[in-house]
Amino acid sequence: MKDDVLLLFIGSVFLTVFILSQALLLPTLGTNRAERKKLKHRFDKLLHGQGEIHHQLVKKNYLGQLSPAARFIESRAVMMDLKMSLEHAGLTIPAYRFVLLDLIAGITASYLAIEYFHHTLVSVLVFFAVVILPFFWLRRRREKNIEKFDEQLPEALDMIARSLQTGYPFSECLKIVAEEMPAPVGYEFGLVFEDVNYGRDLELALALMIERVPSLSLNAMATSVLIQKETGGNMAEILYKISQVLRGRFKLQRRVKTLSAEGIFSAWVLCLMPFVMFLMLSFLNPGHFDALFESVYGTYLVYVIGILEVIAIFWMRKIIRIDV
Repeated sequence: MKDDVLLLFIGSVFLTVFILSQALLLPTLGTNRAERKKLKHRFDKLLHGQGEIHHQLVKKNYLGQLSPAARFIESRAVMMDLKMSLEHAGLTIPAYRFVLLDLIAGITASYLAIEYFHHTLVSVLVFFAVVILPFFWLRRRREKNIEKFDEQLPEALDMIARSLQTGYPFSECLKIVAEEMPAPVGYEFGLVFEDVNYGRDLELALALMIERVPSLSLNAMATSVLIQKETGGNMAEILYKISQVLRGRFKLQRRVKTLSAEGIFSAWVLCLMPFVMFLMLSFLNPGHFDALFESVYGTYLVYVIGILEVIAIFWMRKIIRIDV
């Protein structure tokens, strides 16, 4: 009975830290998902699916460089989605190699856990923890890369607007941004310039850019450019206004993030306090919880505490999450 409760405690610690990492460490200032999909759908309607042939050619060229076994694994739909996530995160490693290294790390950690703890359940928990955590690290890296792009985008728009006012064509403005701005915005605008310079339509080049960097700010910028191309107007003035709106949004985001930092820290303290106290009391007095371990009601109590802990995490996440 004591071993079962101890294993349940270990599992509860893992589950709590895992949920906290997703609820609190990931950006709490995300844009409303419905608005993001609505703007993306509006941009896709302007493109009329022009990039499908290009995607097929790129996929065929990429798979042709792999070995037969790697090509079979990489051609799966799940692996292609993972490859897209790796590209969004700025990583060049193939998807199948990322999964293979992840499984090797999980098996190694599981073997070390069973050698040390001599218990199958602990080994299984360690395996799943080691296998799952890299994917959330990848998600976090992808979001950071997009956040960095969003921060650099207003300056890039100002640079394009100034270049347009001096008489440069739009394609040359893209080249100026690619040469003057650091990655990731300079690199992405450089790819757009190469696409346009080699004869690809601007609409398709912007669509491919959005596929690489799924940013709401980039969607707004690309939509404005395409609408201006069809209806006419002062492109430089439009880009200046978009830049001002994006800067105001980032300023508000930082302000809200600063004000919510105390709530995030308090949530960490409240959620981890029961486990910290448990470990401290067990270390100071090893027999302090013997009565809890030996009682059937004590086991039920641990279950109730675990359920309430999970509910508290989601509740606090809802309180401190603010969309800007």
